[in-house]
Amino acid sequence: MWALQAIGATLSSAYSAAKAGVHALVKTVGIGLAPVKIRVNAIAPAVIETPVSDTFLTPEQGKAVLQTFNVFHPLGRNGQVADAAKAPLFLALDPASFITGIALPVDGDIMARHQ
Repeated sequence: MWALQAIGATLSSAYSAAKAGVHALVKTVGIGLAPVKIRVNAIAPAVIETPVSDTFLTPEQGKAVLQTFNVFHPLGRNGQVADAAKAPLFLALDPASFITGIALPVDGDIMARHQ
């Protein structure tokens, strides 16, 4: 999400630039490896609830902060680790054999509001 949309609430320009670089890398490496039948894709998650917030917040603070992000997602909830984990599994399977060079949004449709 941060690669595609400026998020004023977080003011994370370096993070956004890094993620945009990942998107560009996936596209260019995807083009480069397509002739040898290697597909290159990524996922582009919005807020996924993980324990990473516990490294700088108490568990109670982390839970409270994460709750505030639920309203950003049209589905009404933050993503869970299982949501994010299923996307690359799909991309690795045969039904996705014609997909390469993309960053698949796993975002609860949040980008639909921002495009």
